[in-house]
Amino acid sequence: MQLCPHLKILQRYFTINLIRTTALALIVLVGISSFLSLIDQLEDARGEDYGILQIIVYVLLIIPRLVYELIPIAAMIGSMATLGLLARNSELDIIRTSGVSKYSLAVLMGKSALAIVLFSIFIGEFVAPISEKKVQEQQAAALVEQISLQTKYGFWARDGNSFVNIRKILPGNKVEDVYIYEFDSQERLRNSIFAKHARYLDNQWLLEGIEKTTIDEAGVKREEYKKASWGSLLDPEIINLAVTKPQYLTAWGLYDYIQFLKSNTQNTERYRQAFYEKLIRPFTIVAMIVLSIPLVRTYAKSIAVGQHVFTGALIGIIFYFCNSATSHIGIVYGIHPFISVAAPTLVLLMILCRLLTGRS
Repeated sequence: MQLCPHLKILQRYFTINLIRTTALALIVLVGISSFLSLIDQLEDARGEDYGILQIIVYVLLIIPRLVYELIPIAAMIGSMATLGLLARNSELDIIRTSGVSKYSLAVLMGKSALAIVLFSIFIGEFVAPISEKKVQEQQAAALVEQISLQTKYGFWARDGNSFVNIRKILPGNKVEDVYIYEFDSQERLRNSIFAKHARYLDNQWLLEGIEKTTIDEAGVKREEYKKASWGSLLDPEIINLAVTKPQYLTAWGLYDYIQFLKSNTQNTERYRQAFYEKLIRPFTIVAMIVLSIPLVRTYAKSIAVGQHVFTGALIGIIFYFCNSATSHIGIVYGIHPFISVAAPTLVLLMILCRLLTGRS
């Protein structure tokens, strides 16, 4: 296999063009998503507590997350546009006739993709987690009056003169291991309540498996109840607001939190899925970029670059939905997190290998 004598120059040319087209696609995608988020947030405007200034800050803070989520789609569009431009100008034919095979072209595109992969890792590990934490703090301060905090030891909130600690948050407005500490006006602890389970039903909390300890001048009294209603103003949305979504944690943060959940015999499936997704994402980005080589070659030179861009966007969006679908299917049917997360990328790699090893 004879390679192009100016391979280094060709590599630089591919990298510059790929970064340029991918950046342009990413700016457009993030701009559209940010505008839609702005419109959506305007519906939640609440005067001075959550006005237009807070909404603008919110939209600016979620941009790193949008960038991280949209990089694979933008990379697919950028690679299709790059090769589409080369094909339209007959540069791709010249490169191929100079001795560069589809495999060598794939290596060039793969190396060019490393810059985008490194950028994705930087955003996902160092920028997006920090901005998402700021988003949650802003929303918690603007939309709710309770003081809320998510720690390794569960969710903490203030409810009047009471402090609430919830160790396990479950889907469907259900929680487990609830600790309620009630104080009087002199800030003295009067009641300590533990409930094994709690669920939000008919605009109130229903506690189950209750152990109540009362402290007063007469001493300490302990009581047990099977069920009791809890007249708390703590809204389930507040709990969901304070919980950091696993996909917005760093890889190390996910690993550390998974170990903590394991030590407390809690379900780790969602967090393991997010962890494996971070590990697989670089391979996904490279595969989607290299996939443009056999796809562009199947078109005639007369095909407009806009059609290549549309094809890249369509493939990227389809892959995004397939990835989301397999993750949800994995949770529903108890499939190992790595298999459910890696399946779309593995299928993509098999398709890519089949197309690249076909006839040139």
